[in-house]
Amino acid sequence: MLPKSKFRRLGRWIAAVSVVLSPLTVTAPAAADDLVNTDVTFQNGTTTLYGTVIAPAATGKRRPGLVLIAGAGARDRDSYRPEAEAFARAGIVVLIYDKRAGYSRATSSFSDLADDAVAGVRTLRARPDVRPSSVGVWGHSEGGWVAPLAASRSDAVDFVVVAGASALPADRTQLWSNRTYLSHAGVKQALQAPIGVNLSRMLVAAGLFGDAGNIPVAALEKVRQPLLAVFAEYDRSTPPGESMRLFRQALARGGNTHHTLRVISGADHNLRRSTTGFDEPQGFAPGYTDTVTRWIAGLADGPPAASSDQPPPQTLVSEPVRPLAWYESIGLQLTLLAVMLTAFAGFLLSGLFRRSPAPVRRLAVLVALGGLVTVLGTPTYLFSIVATGATGVGATVLGRPPLWLLLQVLAVGVIAAGTALAVRRHRSGGGVRLGLLMTGAAVFVPWAAYWGLLTP
Repeated sequence: MLPKSKFRRLGRWIAAVSVVLSPLTVTAPAAADDLVNTDVTFQNGTTTLYGTVIAPAATGKRRPGLVLIAGAGARDRDSYRPEAEAFARAGIVVLIYDKRAGYSRATSSFSDLADDAVAGVRTLRARPDVRPSSVGVWGHSEGGWVAPLAASRSDAVDFVVVAGASALPADRTQLWSNRTYLSHAGVKQALQAPIGVNLSRMLVAAGLFGDAGNIPVAALEKVRQPLLAVFAEYDRSTPPGESMRLFRQALARGGNTHHTLRVISGADHNLRRSTTGFDEPQGFAPGYTDTVTRWIAGLADGPPAASSDQPPPQTLVSEPVRPLAWYESIGLQLTLLAVMLTAFAGFLLSGLFRRSPAPVRRLAVLVALGGLVTVLGTPTYLFSIVATGATGVGATVLGRPPLWLLLQVLAVGVIAAGTALAVRRHRSGGGVRLGLLMTGAAVFVPWAAYWGLLTP
């Protein structure tokens, strides 16, 4: 078992988690449409956060305020500037801010992010151009878990807006998304778990898959403020149909009669215009920003009555994340990797100094070299799936990504050569080098079968 410090370093690499904070300035230039940008800092305990307030030109009247909570990843304040400017043009004072220093998608808690958002709400409440009784939070994707949590904890939050949010835990949501993208790419069902699920389950078990312990419906049941949730028709990152139903049930259980659940037609996960959710987005989906800004403006007349659209269709149903079986334990998998790498690399290195009979040597080199490439290439490819959420798979050949097909061919070749080598060794004997190599080849077979390298 690796020490936790090494697991954390691995998680930081997977999530690409470092955030560079922008330096503090006094006032930024005005944006288009006479929007005024003001850079600010604010505190959540000992944590300093850096952001920008985007506001309509001063008119002497107070306006609603809105704190934007970003989705997962190393995002700075400008990641959601288009949304902020659209909302500000509709008469809302908006705060966008950089993720906290040290943010990690793999290890940061939604609790800390929720407290950051509440600190932003208090910052807006103190502004002379903001109506202090009308300051809310807006969260997209990961922010859709954080925003309700912030509202459930603080009366300073007057309303909640979420977009592309999931009512399922982070791990279950991500594995659903992985399978969705793999299915779209044409990956056969039997390979979807080995390629898009199993490594993630191991990272969940190691505590390196975000705040997987967060239960979104528990926070939703505690939200008493008016809440607007907009779901994208073609969301491929969070399950829209399931989430919408769970939102409605959780809010009803909690007694919230002021929620509005809307479906934005022709929208992808980012609420951009899309025809499938997989194509290149083109600007905001029609009706999205109007739905948000009109709902916020309408709060001035009192909280809305509960209402909901019909959930959008969802072809693939999410599945609970299964605990690891004994043979999937991280310690065992790392041990198998160590044995195989030692056997294959050790044979190749020692072969620089010692020679075997030609026929045996050719087979042994095939086993060692093919095994080494496969054992190194397989986890590297699987980590790329984790890091990209399977969004970069592209075309498939025979129901599998081309690189995976190559790894499968190598795996079959290693087993075939290993079998032939075992027969020759049985007839003619062999030394310690061949014995170690054959041990690695024997371990390789069940390992390759588990990871789908032998799946027809």
